[in-house]
Amino acid sequence: MIYFTADWHIGHTNIIQYCNRPFVNADKMKHFILSNYMKTVQPEDTVYFLGDLTLVGPANKQYLFNFTRDLPGTKHLILGNHDKLDPFDYVEGGFQTVHTALDIGEFILVHDPVNCLIDHNRKWLCGHVHQLFKLNRVGNVLNIGVDIWGFFPVSIDEVRREFTA
Repeated sequence: MIYFTADWHIGHTNIIQYCNRPFVNADKMKHFILSNYMKTVQPEDTVYFLGDLTLVGPANKQYLFNFTRDLPGTKHLILGNHDKLDPFDYVEGGFQTVHTALDIGEFILVHDPVNCLIDHNRKWLCGHVHQLFKLNRVGNVLNIGVDIWGFFPVSIDEVRREFTA
């Protein structure tokens, strides 16, 4: 199965207040998101992370690697505005590939949807907007961020259903 997820913001305490997330602290948020991921993703699955995985910088990259290396599935990262490590660091941390955007045929994957306006004939998946797209989809753009999807990864089947609804 193919899954998509975005905007985990691991280690970002202020995101709880900014997005009205239902967690008492960043550690509880991390454990909840990781638990939902582990309940959903199997080792044979592919997962596209559409940015803002964490706010961890180079000095704390081991903190990130302590959980990303063990996440099941083949993982691909689309860099977000808060992803501060060198792309090779993310590969070291368990990601198969790292991109700024990625065309996977059926969908174009980006973090920030601002560029989605350039091609209305394609279907775009994004993060970055958190709860701004409260109905998940705006035209040809689908927000797959955790704030909209109950802090679970979104399957490709769910994404397809959103575009046919």
